[in-house]
Amino acid sequence: MASQVIQKLDQGFGAETVAFSSAVNAFEIEEIAIRNGVVFPGQIPKLTFRNAKLGNSHDLLLFQPERQPETGGLDLCRSVLRTAVSQGVTRVISFAAQPSTVDPRETPGVSYCCTDPIFGNEVSGRGVPPILEGKIKGMNGLMLLAAQEQGLPAVCLVGEVPSQGLQMLNPKTTKALLRVFLHLTGAQLDLSYMDKNIQVHEEYMLELMSTMSGTIIKSEFHEVEYSKAENAKLEQLFQEAAIDRNSAMFLKSELDRLGLYLQFEDRFLDLFRDCS
Repeated sequence: MASQVIQKLDQGFGAETVAFSSAVNAFEIEEIAIRNGVVFPGQIPKLTFRNAKLGNSHDLLLFQPERQPETGGLDLCRSVLRTAVSQGVTRVISFAAQPSTVDPRETPGVSYCCTDPIFGNEVSGRGVPPILEGKIKGMNGLMLLAAQEQGLPAVCLVGEVPSQGLQMLNPKTTKALLRVFLHLTGAQLDLSYMDKNIQVHEEYMLELMSTMSGTIIKSEFHEVEYSKAENAKLEQLFQEAAIDRNSAMFLKSELDRLGLYLQFEDRFLDLFRDCS
């Protein structure tokens, strides 16, 4: 989700590359490159900083890594912020998504968490509610911790996404996050061009939910029996999904196949209570 928001800001404000940061200590080389039969070390992801003019008294420094490191994320965030501070950054904003039961036809809600109460009061004073309890995984959250260490005010804006579409790009949530960002910064950007994609995505999500509800209705009117082997498989899928959220769609498909989603819905959604 963060990458989609940052890409829209980059394109909308015409950002330009102004700095690079080394990621040698944050990433392991995971592949080799081959040229004319000779092997070379694979490339380390680039850490690029791009500057945009917001049209007011502030500039915007955008950062989005090509991928996140498996380990050492906090050290990478510290390195990123050192470069950002050298470019004049005084505040940090990150973005994340949180699965919820929001209807695809509704405008996704946006909430926040921040590094200090004073900054939080400023954000909530603009109509953005705080997250009462939860977690944020990955660099979206670690960046706030690194900013707090350096005394920088920082906030993470978290947008709702329907739990049925966790693995999909969600232009409606992207737009909701962008609107809140623009409201907080006072910048202006025309987002109407996103509406067509939002309509297509909304129609797809409604069709997907209709298909899922058909499966659920069957389970409501028929007692569903499943074997010990199927139960063991479900338990294994739940364990795998708890470790790797990408595995959750396999679990969801199996629950739908067995007509058991309604029975396991709360447990399934608990896998996604955290933000990412």
